Formats: sequence, structure tokens, C-alpha cells
Amino acid sequence: MVWVFAVGAVVLVVLIALLAIGRVSAQLSSTPATSVYDLYEATDFIADRLPDALRAKLSSEDVEQLLRWRLNHLRDHGLATLGRVDEEAELAARAAERRKRDRVAEDEAVIDHLLHLALESDRDIDEVDVVVVLDLETEYLVAIGALGPAAEA
Repeated sequence: MVWVFAVGAVVLVVLIALLAIGRVSAQLSSTPATSVYDLYEATDFIADRLPDALRAKLSSEDVEQLLRWRLNHLRDHGLATLGRVDEEAELAARAAERRKRDRVAEDEAVIDHLLHLALESDRDIDEVDVVVVLDLETEYLVAIGALGPAAEA
């Protein structure tokens, strides 16, 4: 009599476990994947793909600094955060919403901003260097799944 109860209990526990696993699996399959931008991984990705002429000119530190400046620029415009709770980025995003403006980082403005910062820091970085690094950053974003194919107009 006890063994019938034990077998029934085991069957019930296995059934509950299978239902719970099935439910969680269904939830996870419908949840979009999260892409995380890793500055050091991005720096290595870009430094490994620089053309030979730029590889001789730009150090990994230069690439990393350009990426840091770019992220800070995006953050200042409410387009990026430093993590889950980034009050400064949230305030910038809310300010842009109040002004009813799209939060778009114009390429020319970003390039000008990065060139200005490079000049201030006495780094030997020109416009071509910035454009190549930003293009390779886009390749990194595609590789980690943060960017997908272009939307059709």
C-alpha cells in the first residue's frame, strides 16, 4: 500500500516538474535575446579588423577612447545607458521626448564631436580614423545581434 502512494507521489512530482519546465521554456522562447555591448570586446573586435595603415597609426587605447567618447555622446543624448539604472541617460531621453524630437545621433555630429575630443586630448586621430572605427563598431553591433537588417522603407 505504501509503495502505491510512493509511486503516485513520484509520478505527480515528475508531472509538475515537466509542466514547469515546459512553461518556462515557452516563456524563454518568446523573449527576445539581450545584446550586451562590451567595451573591451568591441575594442578587440575593431582593433583586429583595422586596415594595416590604421593599425600602425591607432593603438588599442586610441580605439577604446574613441568608443568611450562615442558611448558618452550617445548617453548624453539619451540613446545609451551604462546599465539598468542610468539616471543621467534617462533624464536626457525624457528631455528629448519633451522637446518632441527624435533621438537620433547624426553621423556628422558624432564625427565632429569625436574629432573635437581627439584634438583636445592631443591624439593623432583624423576623420578617416573615426569613420573607419565607427564602421567597424557597426560590424561589432551586428555580430552581437544588437543591429539587424535594415528596415524597408
